[in-house]
Amino acid sequence: MSKKPRSIAGSFLTLIFWIALTVGVLLIVFRILVSMGMKPPVRSYVVQSGSMEPSIMTGDVILIRDQPSYSISDVVTFHDEKKRVVTHRIVEKSGDGDQTAFLTKGDANRSIDIEQIPATAVMGKVTMTVPKLGFAVNFAKSTFGIILLVIVPATIIIYDELSIISTSYKRR
Repeated sequence: MSKKPRSIAGSFLTLIFWIALTVGVLLIVFRILVSMGMKPPVRSYVVQSGSMEPSIMTGDVILIRDQPSYSISDVVTFHDEKKRVVTHRIVEKSGDGDQTAFLTKGDANRSIDIEQIPATAVMGKVTMTVPKLGFAVNFAKSTFGIILLVIVPATIIIYDELSIISTSYKRR
């Protein structure tokens, strides 16, 4: 019994589908481990505002890592008093140990942030920036992105597989 050769587009979409499925499963496992109390070594965030431009642009993805201590000029991500996630540069440090607090400032902002940030509110230091990837991430999370990146390729793959099965069945 001969098998119909796959089209290049079908093979490519199958590869993309399996890569996306593998990444999706890994993300689900990672989420489960985090919900069970595991602290991830690196976290990522999509930058939503221009307060750190030009060093970190809107739409960039930042990777942060927890550090034992932070210094002036470190770019850190923290929870502010309203529990929002903010990424700004440390411009002043006061206190020691558990009493350490920071004053921060966005590079594009004219003034220093009003509130002091306790060291316990700091989530980590920005260790890497991936330019513009956040736009793709946000698109993939949208309804249209899910349709275009998941449903359409899955439909094409299913159609391709069904046509192979149909051709094989007709040859019997």
